[in-house]
Amino acid sequence: MRRFGEPDPMAQAQVPAEASAKPRRRLPVGPLGLLAITAVALCAAFGVAWLILEASGAREQSNAVDLQEVLNGVGVAPLVADPQVRATVGSPAPDVRLDFLGGGTQQLAEIAGRGTPVVLNFWSSTCAPCLNELPAIEKVSKQLGDKVTVIGIDSQDTVESGQKMVDQTGIAFRNARDPKGQISTVFGALALPRTVIIDAQGKVADTYTGELNEQTLLDLLNKNGIATS
Repeated sequence: MRRFGEPDPMAQAQVPAEASAKPRRRLPVGPLGLLAITAVALCAAFGVAWLILEASGAREQSNAVDLQEVLNGVGVAPLVADPQVRATVGSPAPDVRLDFLGGGTQQLAEIAGRGTPVVLNFWSSTCAPCLNELPAIEKVSKQLGDKVTVIGIDSQDTVESGQKMVDQTGIAFRNARDPKGQISTVFGALALPRTVIIDAQGKVADTYTGELNEQTLLDLLNKNGIATS
């Protein structure tokens, strides 16, 4: 006789064997399967290694370029000696380094204040009014000859874009690069085109923002006592 609360042995005996959990069957992996798995793993490993080497090579190349730029700059004066200085009418023109398109470097102080007035014209290849006025400035430069020194300042352009602009407009006066706009900032060329007149003594005589034609430039020079005839 089964006491109350005791399990029924007959019920336990009737539980089918299939009700118990069966172990999962594993798919057989033959030699070809193992070979395929190994090949995939090797490809993945080689891929990761290649990416690491590429990244390391890119970093090394970048560091080499930076180092070369530093080495090239050794012994060369900065483009702008004092970034805080600003050109003002009546004061000596701030000295800046002029790196000319086509080669050659000169300090502005080696040109201005030597007895010949200087015209600085700030332009960019993306400036439509600059494109229009450069041929007019070239005509005045040729007309006045050695009475006035005209220098263009190519602001925030690549060498290729700047040289293309020079070729397109046919200007023959020298043009210096200002790739980061540092010289432009010193001379207040926040809007282009901008022209700065430096007198024979090296002082900023006048400034003009906007497109010039031949007569406007001649009038600007005459206004500041610079003979044009």
